[in-house]
Amino acid sequence: MEGGTARVTLGTADGDLELALALADAAATVTMSSFGERLPVELKDDATPVTEVDRAAERAIRTVLAERAPDDGVLGEEEGHAPGVDGRTWVIDPVDGTKLFAEGIPLWTTLIALTVDGTPVLGVADAPALGVRYHATRDGGAWCGTRALVVSGVVSLADALVAHSPIEEWFRSGDGNHLADLAATARSTRGLSDAWAHLLVAQGSVDALVEHEPCYAWDWSATQVIVEEAGGRITTLDGGSPTPGSNLLVSNGLVHDEVVAVLTEGST
Repeated sequence: MEGGTARVTLGTADGDLELALALADAAATVTMSSFGERLPVELKDDATPVTEVDRAAERAIRTVLAERAPDDGVLGEEEGHAPGVDGRTWVIDPVDGTKLFAEGIPLWTTLIALTVDGTPVLGVADAPALGVRYHATRDGGAWCGTRALVVSGVVSLADALVAHSPIEEWFRSGDGNHLADLAATARSTRGLSDAWAHLLVAQGSVDALVEHEPCYAWDWSATQVIVEEAGGRITTLDGGSPTPGSNLLVSNGLVHDEVVAVLTEGST
């Protein structure tokens, strides 16, 4: 695994990044022992998918946190919120991209963020099936292993590669015309979403991502630090601040406003 760290400039206590990487290791031990075969998927009350591996990986992360940071809060997709005592909360998604994981497709990640008074200050996104790990700290840059990440320099949507969440999600909600407008304006589009697509924006491979599906803090907290430290931007599709259940727009920052305009006003 390309998992080394290049430099560490933490806005929080020393050792936070080391702990976050240890949490990723604990989750990978669980997830990789089951990855590669098609697994049964359940639907939770909110209709999102889950497997027993998701739950086991989150328990592994929480066990390490209970031992090494017992005063910190934890917000996890599978087991909810356990408040801390000092404004520090670890926000975790044990398997982001559960459907891909269950099908044996390696484009899933484990997401680990540290927030202080609600603001994400550290993010780790581990893709163990691909052997890569991304991390960032506020004012410490964004990294894939020892490689610094920088978003693309594309300034026009006409020259941009835009990733998007599944087409059916757009059309079922009646917003398929907005995606069609975006596709007609952009240079090219690809059906990629979830945290993996956030990371492609951060490393400059994709210029923008539009996710038309309910997203929550565990979906964006880790990647927000990585994308912003790489020079990018994350908002809702209409340019607002992400809130629980909102959609997401992730971009290099340079084409962001143009994407918002197309999605909210239509192409001209």
